Amino acid sequence: MDTPSDNVIPPSARFYVSSNYILPADDDERIRLNTQHGMMKAAFENRLVLAPVILKPGDRVLDSGTGAASWLLDFANEVPSTVSIYGVDISSRLFPSDPPSNIQFLAGSITQLPENWTSTFALVNQRLLFAGLSATAWQAAFSEMYRVLEPGGWVNLCELNCDVDYLDFEYGPAVKKTMILVREIFRSANVLADAVYHLAGWLEQAGFTNIHTEMRRIPLNGDEGRPMRENSCSVYVAMKTPAMKAGGFGLVQSEAEYDDLVQAYGEEVAVTDNAALLNYTISAQKPSSSSRL
Repeated sequence: MDTPSDNVIPPSARFYVSSNYILPADDDERIRLNTQHGMMKAAFENRLVLAPVILKPGDRVLDSGTGAASWLLDFANEVPSTVSIYGVDISSRLFPSDPPSNIQFLAGSITQLPENWTSTFALVNQRLLFAGLSATAWQAAFSEMYRVLEPGGWVNLCELNCDVDYLDFEYGPAVKKTMILVREIFRSANVLADAVYHLAGWLEQAGFTNIHTEMRRIPLNGDEGRPMRENSCSVYVAMKTPAMKAGGFGLVQSEAEYDDLVQAYGEEVAVTDNAALLNYTISAQKPSSSSRL
């Protein structure tokens, strides 16, 4: 029997809320998400929202796929308590237990929000749902965002590239094999590793205007890249369960081989010149004079 190394969590120890979402929802994931939030915020000059929204007392903000509410709780500290903030996620397992009074949480999907939310939000934020939404679900999500936003309201999206074909640095064999494996894991769940490159077009199809994209590179190599490198390796370890359930896609034959590959990825990317994750923020506006719901 293969014995996991000290820094590898056995798949049986992780909790997955859905076969359509390839990452777990447990205490280890809560810690990882909170750490990841800080790195992604820093990448965009500590700005939580790039959309040029100006919030007024009584405005409502929605955080889609809120998870452990890392972004939402940070955002709540930056706006007056007269702004109502809602977090929605397919699972309530990671919701904070004692949120401020102007914060509410709802277990549900961005693809089917409450009917009475139509035209009630000034801002919808969503971060890193590329591992949970199919192409069809993305388009349904944007339709729902459009519906629940007030005329003139904004969406603020943050997503990463996770497709080997879009890496912008010269990578070695371990990075290549790992990223091909990750892409296959995504495909097995009917989600897109390259979703970020489709979002602007889908937003436009949904009726949004003033679509703006910014990209930042988050280093993976050297001492500077250690935090995101360790975070990425934790993500790939957490994907072991769906990978092994699918038989390893002809790329790995056992849990031990999977663990060895992720370790080799980390070691290789640490010494790879210019290695980085591509982090994108996309903002878009619902037209002020829109006649659509």
